[in-house]
Amino acid sequence: MRDLIVSAIAVSALIAAWLLFSAYSDSRIESFTHTIETEILPMVEEENWAESNQQISALNESWHRYKKTALLFLDTESINEIDYSLAKALKYIAACDLSNSSGELLVLHEQFIYLSTNEKISLANIL
Repeated sequence: MRDLIVSAIAVSALIAAWLLFSAYSDSRIESFTHTIETEILPMVEEENWAESNQQISALNESWHRYKKTALLFLDTESINEIDYSLAKALKYIAACDLSNSSGELLVLHEQFIYLSTNEKISLANIL
């Protein structure tokens, strides 16, 4: 009976940790997508390169802080894809390339949305 109680406590702790991370992750990913949509992409389209470079650098720093925790819970491949897109977006913005910058930001936005929907506990994700 003691083993059953210990197992139940361990499973409960894992579920609680996942639920806490899920809430934290939802807020961070929402913040990332909002920043891309409302701040960085409009500045790139206006060709405000100095400000958009500062914003994408801040997003990059925030992403890397989030990524340290996300690697414990999420698929590494999805996280790596976001890293690649973010690195390309940083370089395109630094090069003042309007077409590639806006395109890569849209890809990055979709990757964040995919990461968010892919991590949710749902019947589709379980099966």
